[in-house]
Amino acid sequence: MPRKGTQPSTARRREEGPPPPSPDGASSDAEPEPPSGRTESPATAAETASEELDNRSLEEILNSIPPPPPPAMTNEAGAPRLMITHIVNQNFKSYAGEKILGPFHKRFSCIIGPNGSGKSNVIDSMLFVFGYRAQKIRSKKLSVLIHNSDEHKDIQSCTVEVHFQKIIDKEGDDYEVIPNSNFYVSRTACRDNTSVYHISGKKKTFKDVGNLLRSHGIDLDHNRFLILQGEVEQIAMMKPKGQTEHDEGMLEYLEDIIGCGRLNEPIKVLCRRVEILNEHRGEKLNRVKMVEKEKDALEGEKNIAIEFLTLENEIFRKKNHVCQYYIYELQKRIAEMETQKEKIHEDTKEINEKSNILSNEMKAKNKDVKDTEKKLNKITKFIEENKEKFTQLDLEDVQVREKLKHATSKAKKTGETTSKKKK
Repeated sequence: MPRKGTQPSTARRREEGPPPPSPDGASSDAEPEPPSGRTESPATAAETASEELDNRSLEEILNSIPPPPPPAMTNEAGAPRLMITHIVNQNFKSYAGEKILGPFHKRFSCIIGPNGSGKSNVIDSMLFVFGYRAQKIRSKKLSVLIHNSDEHKDIQSCTVEVHFQKIIDKEGDDYEVIPNSNFYVSRTACRDNTSVYHISGKKKTFKDVGNLLRSHGIDLDHNRFLILQGEVEQIAMMKPKGQTEHDEGMLEYLEDIIGCGRLNEPIKVLCRRVEILNEHRGEKLNRVKMVEKEKDALEGEKNIAIEFLTLENEIFRKKNHVCQYYIYELQKRIAEMETQKEKIHEDTKEINEKSNILSNEMKAKNKDVKDTEKKLNKITKFIEENKEKFTQLDLEDVQVREKLKHATSKAKKTGETTSKKKK
């Protein structure tokens, strides 16, 4: 497994531009390297010169995180997937003429066998088609991959075809082939160290091949779908974590696979923020400890103050009891006064009613008096007006009375005389 200190990762190579032409003279169609270490973005690779605190809010920091890379493939139940049916080698390495490797099992995922059994030739066939450079196929240049033996000399090219088809898994080893899903990718290497790609017999560029395989979930960017025999040991022997920024351990390797390297910069910012906040917290804790010492020194005075406040509170409670008693007595007296007030109010109301009756009677009497006075005034006026007449009539009355008396006396005498005469 290549180390980061000696060889840049695939992601770093993509950032630095396309790789230079390989020394074996292969075409410049990007021939990817085998899986390597963690992807480093410029943001995570560059060290910040200043230690200033990032004042962005947590939401802004989280929003600045790039989206996660899409999954290379999904394994949903009943969903179609790609499988390799067989490989056709023609004059490739030790295979003279056309040799068919396969058919492969639908769960073909590993090649196991003793030394010399041909494991490497099968893997090299796939590495060749998937664009690995000649050095990764244990050859100095592409032309060395062409079969060369005493029986078969002057062969000008070699070709490897990897045949694919899409299937739907059934129970057990059964599967259903999706109609018209078969295709194959081939690569032909020539004596002049050039190579040509074909898709189902049509000439294509390696970019076209990469796009096609990537659309079916084969990740040619990192090539982690193919792990060679030596790479397994290198992965197993990795350190748990890289000692320096540019060193790679198991942690960095897994981060690159998972795609969480995009979180390194936000984590660094948040860790720095936590560090500064911890410093502030330490300062606050020191101040708290100093204040606690001062508080402990004032404990005696605090107890005296508490005792004083307790006594003062007791005094206020006693005063409150006295005030409550006075309030109770006053409320009792107020209730009695209210009762008397109601009684006086009732008496006053009764007196007012009687007073109103007497007032009405008095008004009636006054009216009668006024009427009587008017009559009296009329009579007095009448008397005044007829006083002389009355006096005259009174004199006349006296005279008449005298005359009447005299007449009566005379009549009496006459009567007596008459009586005497009759006798």
